[in-house]
Amino acid sequence: MRFVLIASVAVAASRMFQSPVVQVRDVPGSPFVAIVAWNADDAQYGLRTRVRRDGTVQGDPRGGEDRLYLSNAFVDAHGGFVHALTHDGKVLRNAGNSRDADACRFGGVCSPTETVGLAMSDEWLRQHRDSVIVTFRPQTGQQWSIRLDRPMIDAYLAAVDSVSGALKKP
Repeated sequence: MRFVLIASVAVAASRMFQSPVVQVRDVPGSPFVAIVAWNADDAQYGLRTRVRRDGTVQGDPRGGEDRLYLSNAFVDAHGGFVHALTHDGKVLRNAGNSRDADACRFGGVCSPTETVGLAMSDEWLRQHRDSVIVTFRPQTGQQWSIRLDRPMIDAYLAAVDSVSGALKKP
């Protein structure tokens, strides 16, 4: 089954939000379809997941797992971190480092090739109606934060649902 690459998804939002980019990466022969999203002005961090060919989302069997990714260079430039907490106090689990061989393969718009990942449950991401703020606490130095804009999260989740639904059909 082939999917159309969504190079950019326009979402009606106030001027304070950036336009999201959502890529659906259907590589022939792969057991997964990858979905990657970020704000158009900054691909250094965003969301990603993989959907199995049976329509299930990778990770937690109770409903999937999303990965907050941050480029290694971005993290290093901000002093690294030991802990990452959401605005409601949830500590995000380290999901390890990753290398993306397809970072520039789709549509000439690139995501980072080497990233640090943090796990976010799909359920938790869906239940928040506003943007998500994540604060990073380094061993030493000042803490720093990023913001995942709600329009980007919504566009990402819509792509996940669309791909998952299409793959579940007989």
